[in-house]
Amino acid sequence: MIEFTAEDYKDLCRSGAVRQQIATLEETRKSAVRGFWRYLLGAITLAVAIIVSLTYSGWALAAWVMGLIVLVGGIILAILPLSRAGQQFKHPVLETLAERGGLEYLPDGFDPPVYPDARSTLFGNWLSSQSFNDLFHGTDAAGQRFAFYEACLTRKSGKNTETVFTGQVYAFQRRSKGGGTMVIVPDRGLFNFFKPSKNMDRLKFDGDPAFERRFEVYATHMSEALGLIGDEVRRQLLQLRQQGRVFVYVGPEDILVAAWGKNRFEAGSMFRSLGGEERVRRMFDEVCESLSVMKALKRAFD
Repeated sequence: MIEFTAEDYKDLCRSGAVRQQIATLEETRKSAVRGFWRYLLGAITLAVAIIVSLTYSGWALAAWVMGLIVLVGGIILAILPLSRAGQQFKHPVLETLAERGGLEYLPDGFDPPVYPDARSTLFGNWLSSQSFNDLFHGTDAAGQRFAFYEACLTRKSGKNTETVFTGQVYAFQRRSKGGGTMVIVPDRGLFNFFKPSKNMDRLKFDGDPAFERRFEVYATHMSEALGLIGDEVRRQLLQLRQQGRVFVYVGPEDILVAAWGKNRFEAGSMFRSLGGEERVRRMFDEVCESLSVMKALKRAFD
């Protein structure tokens, strides 16, 4: 699997598309910030005018409702120039970096690898929304598929919206096919009597109390699962667990590991006057880190 070096970072900054973005970044950023303040101040002024006008006309409730709608709409419009500036900068960087590593990068609009097979057993069938972005995918030296991408899954409960998962998803092809299905989910305490699927049984690891405290393992084929979840797999999952909740799906052909974490592969706040090369460096380091996690997971499960 590809491993980028310091020289790759330097070459990335020198490449045509990225070099152009670095050169024009500050001008683009300042223009986006000016657009933000124009929209925001305009929305505040219009909202105040609406509230005052309707209140004096005897429509106090409608005044505040309309004023709030105008203000929220103005904030959304104000954020758009900043968002566009960030996307305009990051996409050429990530596309160029992926190409150097023999990978393909897709910012959005893709079918998330392995996720459709894993969704119901890992996250249930009651998700209200799901979004995916920043997909990197390719094949390793043995020709096996692998991919990593960002995901955000939410579920509505009455008037509240719960974030079920947000972070990075690592999906890869198994070296040898299996005969069953296994899932590893965060420990649910008193609710661990609920099975992810009726044909699965709980598999305990009493000899590894640290792992047993943090995870629950369910499988359709117990002996196969025992052979797959070795010391290195448990160690890697415990390491990922330090950053947040971890979910694992092992199917007959593919494996998916969803690790809770911050939003990665971004150009950073456009409010800050941050150098283009530093922004590139942050994205470069985050891609390298994700590749390192992918390599460790593939090695552990293989």
